[in-house]
Amino acid sequence: MATGAPYPSLKATQFTPAPAAQPPTSKWTRLASYAPDSPRADTPKADTPKAEVSKPDAPKAEAKPQRTYVGRETCESCHQQEATNWAHTIHAKVFQQNPRTELQAQNCEACHGPGSAHVEDPSDLTTIISFSKKSKTPVAEQNGQCLTCHAGGQRIFWHDSIHDSNQLGCADCHNPMTTFGARGLTARESINETCFQCHKAQHAEFARRSHMPLLEGKLSCTDCHNPHGSTTAPLLKADSVNEVCFTCHADKRGPFLFEHAPVRESCLNCHSPHGSNFENLLNAPRPVLCQQCHSQDGHPGSLLTAGNMARGPMPDPRLIATSCQTCHVNIHGSNSPSGARFER
Repeated sequence: MATGAPYPSLKATQFTPAPAAQPPTSKWTRLASYAPDSPRADTPKADTPKAEVSKPDAPKAEAKPQRTYVGRETCESCHQQEATNWAHTIHAKVFQQNPRTELQAQNCEACHGPGSAHVEDPSDLTTIISFSKKSKTPVAEQNGQCLTCHAGGQRIFWHDSIHDSNQLGCADCHNPMTTFGARGLTARESINETCFQCHKAQHAEFARRSHMPLLEGKLSCTDCHNPHGSTTAPLLKADSVNEVCFTCHADKRGPFLFEHAPVRESCLNCHSPHGSNFENLLNAPRPVLCQQCHSQDGHPGSLLTAGNMARGPMPDPRLIATSCQTCHVNIHGSNSPSGARFER
């Protein structure tokens, strides 16, 4: 073996270094390769300021001219017939002879508002406050004109009453130009006729055999109801039906030693307030009315049957020309110590 280097000489080219390991080219590596300060893909770009383009100013709405009062003479130059009717009314006497405010001194325009715009264009019904059927004035605004003077008192519950909720206007029941309504300036000749314009069913009830003496002129709708509002849905003048009835029927009020529960609950359990085809405004004939509750115990179930009635096939003599109240006379309540069954 030859002497010299212990290992055979190798050329440098024989020692080629291995290539450096490359990171995997996955999508996650690509996401991580973004520099912290590099813009994110979801970061919105700042808008480049643009030169503002001047736009012409939008035309401003023309302000409506101030309406002014024109005076009663101007109104009467066209509305002669209305002026004639107006002269004989209560409003005319107050507004012309004894106005309490500056507004009332404006006469026609106290209610209809300043008339200058109406004089310029009489065909435009929106320029004047009107109370006729063809009126373009909202009902709330019409009523607001009336309530300017007629607020409070019986009208304290007008707002949200059944009449107000149904968009009823003051002019539907009242006519300030009338000469025949001595009480309340009603739209018809009487309060009752005014109410019957809408309440047709109640009008028919008053024509039944047994009825309140309203058509005879001895009673009016407003004896029981307040058409301008109440704490009750039927616009009663008291807090309950019974309190209204007890105004006249005080002997039925009590208190009684023995109370009849249906009576204390409501008079309407047995009676129809406007009219009925049965005696004493009853909802059904006696004893049928009583049997609506008293049909399971004692004699009502065995004696008071359809066959035993006077009109039945085998009428019982005890039921001919008699009724439950033949014995139970104090049916509304009794103060007798032995009146537990209302027999005394």
